[in-house]
Amino acid sequence: MSVTQAIRPATELGERALDWVSDRRRATYGSALVRIAFGGGALVFLLAHIPNREYLWGEAARWAAPLDDNGGFEAPFTVFAGGLGSTQLTLAYGLMVVLAALVTIGWRSRWVVPVFLVLWVSLLESNPLTGDQSDNIFRILLLYLCFADLGGRWSLDARRRARDLARWGVARPFGRFGSDVANARAVQLGTLLHNFAIVMAGAQICLIYVASGLYKAQGLRWQDGTAVYYPLQLSHYRPWPWLADLLVANPYMVAAVTYFSVFIQLFFPLMLLQRWTRVIAILGVFAMHIGIAVAMGLPFFSLFIMAGDCLFVRDTTFAAMERSVRRRTAPLAERLRRRPAPPPESAAGPEAIDVPGELAHR
Repeated sequence: MSVTQAIRPATELGERALDWVSDRRRATYGSALVRIAFGGGALVFLLAHIPNREYLWGEAARWAAPLDDNGGFEAPFTVFAGGLGSTQLTLAYGLMVVLAALVTIGWRSRWVVPVFLVLWVSLLESNPLTGDQSDNIFRILLLYLCFADLGGRWSLDARRRARDLARWGVARPFGRFGSDVANARAVQLGTLLHNFAIVMAGAQICLIYVASGLYKAQGLRWQDGTAVYYPLQLSHYRPWPWLADLLVANPYMVAAVTYFSVFIQLFFPLMLLQRWTRVIAILGVFAMHIGIAVAMGLPFFSLFIMAGDCLFVRDTTFAAMERSVRRRTAPLAERLRRRPAPPPESAAGPEAIDVPGELAHR
C-alpha cells in the first residue's frame, strides 16, 4: 500500500470537514432558538427581580459582602461589583432589560449580545446567591455564540438582511460601502466563525453531559438506582410536593429514571453519530430536562441547556417543521385577512339606533 493510499481516508475526511464549515452556515435555527431562549429567560428573570434589585445588587446588598469576590472575575465583568447606588443601579438594570428584549427579538445581535453577556455576568457574579448552575451554561455557551450568527433566523436582523438581499441581489454586510470582494470575504469569514462557534458550543454541551454522567456513575446512590429519590425530599426542590411524592412512590420508576439519566448523558455524544439514535438522544435529554424543570423547580437551568441541545437538530428538520406550521395555520390567516369590515356608521352618528316605531314616537 502506497503512502497516498494510506493517507487518503484522512485527506477525504479533512476535505469533508472543511466543506462542512465553509459551504454554508449550520444550525441557524438552533442558534436562533438559543438566542430567543437566553434573551427571553434573562428578560423574565430581570423583570421578576425589579422590586428586589436594591436588596440583591444595590447598596442594600452589603449583607452579601463577605461572600462577594465577584466570582473571581475581573474587568470588564465588574460593572455591578460592590453594589451600585440607587440611580446608577436603576439605569444599569433598565439598560439590561432593554438589551435582553433586543437579544430576544434579534436586533443587531452581533453587537448587542456581547454587551449583554458582559452585563449579565457582572450582575449575577456581584451576588453569588442570586444564581445557580444555569449561569455557567448561559455564559459559556453565549461566549462561544458571540461569534455565531444568532440573528440569522426569526429576528429583525433576518428581515433586514432579506430586504438588503432583495435590493443588492447578494449579501453585503457593509451595505453600499466596500467592494464586492470585501463583502464576499466578510460573508465567508462570518460563515467560518459561525460554524466554528457552533462546533465549540456543541462540544461544550457534550462535555457537560459526559462529565455529569461519569460523576453520577461513581456515586453509590446512582449505582443502586435510588439517587433521584433524595433531591425530591428536599424543600428547595419540591415546588409541587404532591408531584414529587407521586414520582417517588414507585421504586421501579425511581430506578428507571435514575439509570436513564446516567445512560442518556454518558452516551449522548455517541448517539449523535447516527440519525435514529440522535433523535432518541435529543428527545431523551429533553424529557430529562422537562422533568427537572417541573418536578425540581429549575426552569432556567432546563431552558438554557435545552436551547443548547437544539444546536444538534438539523436545519432541514426545523425548516420542515416551519413549513408544516405555516401550512396548517394558512387557512386561519386567510380567514382573518378576508374578515369583512364592520359596516360604516350611519349619517346620524353612532347614537342613532334602530328602535321599533312605537318606542320611537315616545
